[in-house]
Amino acid sequence: MGKASTTDMKLLDHLGELRRRLGVALAVNLVAAVVLFQYAAVIMEYLFALNPGMELVYISPQELLLVYIQVAFLAAVVLCSPVTIYEIWAFVGKGLYHQERVYVLTALFFGLICFGAGVAFCYLTVLPVTLQFFVRITTEQVSPMISVQNYADFINKMLLAFGIVFEMPVLVFLFSKLGYLRPESIRNKRGILVVLIFVFAAIITPPDVVSQLMLALPMLLLMQISYWICSAVDKGRRRKEAREAA
Repeated sequence: MGKASTTDMKLLDHLGELRRRLGVALAVNLVAAVVLFQYAAVIMEYLFALNPGMELVYISPQELLLVYIQVAFLAAVVLCSPVTIYEIWAFVGKGLYHQERVYVLTALFFGLICFGAGVAFCYLTVLPVTLQFFVRITTEQVSPMISVQNYADFINKMLLAFGIVFEMPVLVFLFSKLGYLRPESIRNKRGILVVLIFVFAAIITPPDVVSQLMLALPMLLLMQISYWICSAVDKGRRRKEAREAA
């Protein structure tokens, strides 16, 4: 009975700490969103800069306001991600061994870099090409009048998709270091992974070939880079085991 009570108290303490840390992260994000809402129009200018000549409209009185709120929240989530990650890490890190904490911290650091690289690649390379393609396929009978809500949703979705996809090498590094992934797993299932990549690209992007290829081709390259990383980690583990055995 005493052991059960002690276990229950520990569980309640953990849940209380988790609630406090998530509350801090949520409060910081909300405050940042309120502040960034004042600059939502400035942020939208960067999205409008990608517009290759589409005539943007809003079809309901509150649509533009809702877009500003959405953009402010997304910008807050991105800018406050270090605080959010820290609060989650402060809770999860206590249950990890020292070596595991090093691996996870390394993955988090490079994960932020890779996410930023994916967003930058999409903004500077993919979106201009994709939007230009959409403009070129219009006809004389149909004029492109795009809702500002749909325009912002499309850009935000693409930026988020590329940011997540560029995390692939970091996740492979982490799982390889923790011993959950071997290079043989990637090599033996390469064909299946290629099919899954194209299926994922078709689901996550708009229904056009250009957007799908612009996402699928970098994913194929990242898959190969991930395989090299996994192989390097595996070779390092084998050398370490050989030295310990000797």
